[in-house]
Amino acid sequence: MNRIIDFLLLVGKDMLEPIGYLPWGMAVGGVFLLLWEVRYHEKARRQKRNLRQKWSLFFCVVYLTVLLKLALFSRESGSRMGIDLELFGTWNSSLISQAYFIENIIMFIPFGFLFPLADYRFQDWRFCVGGGCVFSMCLELVQLVTQRGFCQLDDVITNTVGTIVGWVSYRMIKRLHDILCSVDGDKHKRKD
Repeated sequence: MNRIIDFLLLVGKDMLEPIGYLPWGMAVGGVFLLLWEVRYHEKARRQKRNLRQKWSLFFCVVYLTVLLKLALFSRESGSRMGIDLELFGTWNSSLISQAYFIENIIMFIPFGFLFPLADYRFQDWRFCVGGGCVFSMCLELVQLVTQRGFCQLDDVITNTVGTIVGWVSYRMIKRLHDILCSVDGDKHKRKD
């Protein structure tokens, strides 16, 4: 039991770092929304752009900013070198390695959840999961080239699993929303 508590405390402590990057993400997201409005003001007004989609794009930008700050820009160039292509090579008996493994899954859950809200193409699980996998591979390659992180096969796999968890969560919430809306719609029909 103590091991589980220690593990959860370690993961919780590590989650404080990305939370600290939220002001950066919010600032970049705000600039994005401002530029979006300037660029598409007339078109958006004519089409009455979906407010939910606009805010979903904002949160995607916030998420990507925090992710890039965490995975790349919080580290010195040349501080980490190496490639590890061993499957589950990062999972061993130490709590720290297990925490990193789980944190890599958690890190990509927002990808699978937010991107389907922002762009209909990501509602197809193959497109969403493929996009998360490709983004993770690109991130690993940039870490390798800039030497700001270890290039690990496990990271790509765990990030992709995180994307799947996020997409499944999105689908479950969407289905629940659709059910609740249909029940609410039925109540209004009965009152008429």
